[in-house]
Amino acid sequence: MPKLTDVVATERANLESLECPTFEQTAFEPPKLLTECKVALISSAGLMNRHDDNVSGNAAGYRSFPNANTDRDLLVNHISVNFDRTGFAADANTVFPRERLRQLADDGIIGAAAKEHYSFLGATAPEEMKEHVQQLVTQLKENNVDAVCLLPV
Repeated sequence: MPKLTDVVATERANLESLECPTFEQTAFEPPKLLTECKVALISSAGLMNRHDDNVSGNAAGYRSFPNANTDRDLLVNHISVNFDRTGFAADANTVFPRERLRQLADDGIIGAAAKEHYSFLGATAPEEMKEHVQQLVTQLKENNVDAVCLLPV
């Protein structure tokens, strides 16, 4: 991810004009210990499976990635002059660290890695993603996921 000072001036101005959201609700119960949590990854890299259809640059939905799929099957659908893919090409864990998450579970640092992980297309306006985020929250609850690691790319 580039530093804001290195982003093209027009894109930097656009990013600087965005308002940060405020959250009025907080957790309604104390969180579990991390060693007891099932953890899922949620990326904004616009990842896709090798055999999926491409999505347009403003798609609001998300894609699911079973833990069983290999990193060789992952592609980045996100296109931007400010997005450097070289790290992903060398090691998918730089963008979508499923292997690192499994290691944390094996080492007992987290309770378990979720069976599925997810990716949105980060260039999408957040208000357009609301319905899809709500669907994903329902899916995460159904899969007994306790925590997510948000991976802004």
